[in-house]
Amino acid sequence: MGELLLGLFGPLIEPLVEFLLEFLLEWLFGLGAEALSGLVERDEVDSAAASAVKLAGVGVAAGLLSAGLFPHRLIDRHVILPGASILLAPLATGFAMHLVGRRLRRLGRHASNLATFWGGAVFAFSMALIRWWLVGGLR
Repeated sequence: MGELLLGLFGPLIEPLVEFLLEFLLEWLFGLGAEALSGLVERDEVDSAAASAVKLAGVGVAAGLLSAGLFPHRLIDRHVILPGASILLAPLATGFAMHLVGRRLRRLGRHASNLATFWGGAVFAFSMALIRWWLVGGLR
């Protein structure tokens, strides 16, 4: 019975674990960014392109850190669709970060660009791409 369940749900485990790891890292980066934002006063708001480049850079850094801490695939089982998590995890993470941003705005707090669908998705995609490249991909 356990093997049947693993066979059915096995392909979903890796994207789910990657999504949870990316969401946790984004949440921690968001907390750190919010804590540091009070230290630096800004006169202008970043453009969408500049914000995307910065979030991608932070995602690359998170991917490098993640690959350094976990230098192996998170799930060692055979995956039916290798690389699917490169697309699925950023979509799920973007949606989750959109919900976080909406909740922050509803509470009257400022939500950073990371707390949007596109901000979360860009961060998670760059992190997933670096992890795939260093850990599971081009070998």
